[in-house]
Amino acid sequence: MLQICIDMNLFQYGMIAAGIVGVWCLFWSNHFYNMAIHDLKRKDKPKGKWTSRILEESKGRQIDNADSFIRTRLSDARQGGTQIGRLQQVENVVLCMCVVLFALAGYGVIQYHYEMYVLWQHGLLAGSIASALVMLRFCLNQSEKEERLVDGWRDYYQNTIVRDMNLVKGRARERAQPETFPATDQERANIKKIKEKRAEQHSRTEEQITQIEKGIREAAASDSRFAGVLTPDEEKLFREVIREYLN
Repeated sequence: MLQICIDMNLFQYGMIAAGIVGVWCLFWSNHFYNMAIHDLKRKDKPKGKWTSRILEESKGRQIDNADSFIRTRLSDARQGGTQIGRLQQVENVVLCMCVVLFALAGYGVIQYHYEMYVLWQHGLLAGSIASALVMLRFCLNQSEKEERLVDGWRDYYQNTIVRDMNLVKGRARERAQPETFPATDQERANIKKIKEKRAEQHSRTEEQITQIEKGIREAAASDSRFAGVLTPDEEKLFREVIREYLN
């Protein structure tokens, strides 16, 4: 069986197929992380289904442990019809497959006394595919992108909590001062009536003060010995005393 696989280059084809599957998994997982990171800047109009689902699930909820919440949703995220966690597992399986296929090919070469160049062919192919996958994973740096996602959502939820707390405090302060911050039409109508009543009362008070002052001035006519007895400041103080008395 090993001899047939070596003669038909099945081990080499298997390594190539594994490498293609590994690149496919890397592409989709990296595409997911890039889209999720871009959606951090456009949460009002996200393009990714994962971000939209996160916003929908967290709407109206208080997320106490944002890190755990996001990491759990990342493990359930899907891209290309497959979960992100499973895509990453397949990448590791591909590397193991290259090692296993090379080991089988090496055993067959030694067992059936093939030329050493056959072993080198399998070794170079397996090493090239494994090295390419490792380099791609290193360049794409998906672990760092995952941390960026977690940090970005943590900041978002922390700011949301602070904003909600300030909103609640502001509403409580407004409800404690309904005359300053009316919330309903009935309160606005009551405040309007109170203002109109105060304005009317103020106008009536000023009118009474004016009448009293006019009577005093008539009593202290120019031919009276009380004429000019009050200075302007004393007249102002006198009006204040009358206003306090009427109120």
